Amino acid sequence: MKAAPLTKITAIVLLLASATLSAAEDEAWELRRDRDGIQVFTRSVAGSPFDAVRTVTHMEDVRLASLVALIEDAEACARWADRCAESYLVERISETESLVYSHNDMPFPIRDRDVLAHVNWMQDPETFAVEMNSVATEGRMAEVRGRLRLTEAMASWYFRPNADGSVLVSNEAHINPGSALPGWITNILLVDAPFETMKSFINEVRKPEYAEAQVGFIREHPRQ
Repeated sequence: MKAAPLTKITAIVLLLASATLSAAEDEAWELRRDRDGIQVFTRSVAGSPFDAVRTVTHMEDVRLASLVALIEDAEACARWADRCAESYLVERISETESLVYSHNDMPFPIRDRDVLAHVNWMQDPETFAVEMNSVATEGRMAEVRGRLRLTEAMASWYFRPNADGSVLVSNEAHINPGSALPGWITNILLVDAPFETMKSFINEVRKPEYAEAQVGFIREHPRQ
């Protein structure tokens, strides 16, 4: 019974987020970094002073379940996500839906940020592509002293099997940091942090606990 109102609210937020990002479809992604097989792009978003960021790479010999299992392991966040100091599961709503709390450690003198995110997974039964959408939600968890709670934050992961057996791995985010930030920290958040996060993600997902992981709602592509 508790999940229904949250699901409805999040559905509305997702629709609004999609509308906002769709309005920016004409804004071309600008390549900001291309190194070690990882590309980082940014672009403006209509109606927002903050840019969206997308990080893309291709991985070989990796299972879809492994990729999902690493992200689903909320407590592992600090090992691979840049600036993530703490993360944990708050509530398991269903097999593919959850509430996750994350605390981001920001460099002095910037105030730390945190977010309570509503996470949803889905898989296309024909292409086997997997998508995760995460949207900040409010009113479900008390704010933590010394941390600025993000209320406008959207992130997604997308995994698509390619014809050659590799997997496209893409991460996209659009966040309102809650206050003005100096240019140097904005550049870190839009280029350096996404790049380092993807590098660490690639290494972490190769570990045995994820390489052989099983995720009930994920079907592996026949080539995997």
